Amino acid sequence: MPGHIYQSAKGWRAKIDIDPDPATGRRRQRHIGPYRSRREAERAAAKTLLDIQAGLAVDPGRGGVTLADYLREQWLPARELRGLKPTTLANYRWVCETYLIPRLGNLRLRNLGPREVVAFFEAFSKETGRAGKPRSTRTIALTHRVLSMALSHAVRAGALARNPAEGARDDLPRATPPAKNEMWTPEQLGRFLESTTEDRLYPLWVLAITTGMRRGELCGLHWEDIDFEQGFLTVRRARVMVHGVATDATPKTTAGQRRISLDEGTLAVLREHERRQGAEQLACAPGFWQGAGNVFTDEIGRPLIPEYVTKRFSREVRQAELSPLRLHDLRHWHATAMLRVGVDVKIASTRLGHSSTALTQNVYQHSVEQLDRVAAEKVAKLVFDAAKGRRS
Repeated sequence: MPGHIYQSAKGWRAKIDIDPDPATGRRRQRHIGPYRSRREAERAAAKTLLDIQAGLAVDPGRGGVTLADYLREQWLPARELRGLKPTTLANYRWVCETYLIPRLGNLRLRNLGPREVVAFFEAFSKETGRAGKPRSTRTIALTHRVLSMALSHAVRAGALARNPAEGARDDLPRATPPAKNEMWTPEQLGRFLESTTEDRLYPLWVLAITTGMRRGELCGLHWEDIDFEQGFLTVRRARVMVHGVATDATPKTTAGQRRISLDEGTLAVLREHERRQGAEQLACAPGFWQGAGNVFTDEIGRPLIPEYVTKRFSREVRQAELSPLRLHDLRHWHATAMLRVGVDVKIASTRLGHSSTALTQNVYQHSVEQLDRVAAEKVAKLVFDAAKGRRS
């Protein structure tokens, strides 16, 4: 055996040779124990040697770091080097600092096992979230995903033998889908637009309904992105919140950067909005206009904060005395409407900025199934009508 068994004041121990230090090439050894008998120490040493040969052993130097230090000094910097979107990186950092580090951060990686992870999530799921409401399954799932990604990184770095978060997956609270608002009918949608005709953000509501654009894409739209002659707009950026500050960022995927055709009614609304914005700029005192080319702004040209748009929409819905609906549901309404009127899934997917048609089919499975039934009826009718023609 590479190493030897020895007896200490507290019991029997084993000293095992492991791979040399990759930085210095110097010899390294691992001490395990104590055990009550020499035989127990020999068995533990033999198992450790097998783990080393199978690549399951933990680097003793790296495994001794706390989870807090590993997240802050190794995993998060590694994510940043990968070039993640600022919003994604901010979300990861927020989960680490808000949920993981305060509760698990003092544990050393080598002492973090499935039992500790399961105990954490059992307690975490029973806590209350914002405004005293129960912790949402979405928050629980996101926290587990961040922890699992970080620990997988630790496995690849040799700081852990296995990912304890993966072993705890089956013991997590089951996610229940959030209750969905009932989608508006076309008549309700028309009632909303009629009630908001004089609202400053009326053109934004129209564009959200007729294009299915995301909130951040609407807030990040510039006049140079709209081609009035050809009748389309180009999505080049999205306005997002990073550490509480609104900033422009590119869409998460290449599919998000897309061209969307516009109908004549929407183009007319945007032309009138451009005229009104120009009048506002002329009415501003010299030096007060702070516009940078955004389509949707406040009274002195500043781009809108996404959360303000959401709150404004909720207020307009209440004033119109309509059933509650999220701003994002306008995107779902547009997508469902496209599929119900027979728009090809590929075109709908491109228009929505989905990375694949599979995503569109998964999200809007019910509408796609309805189209599938319609297609079946049409094809069958074609075949049976032809057969009847041959018999007559």
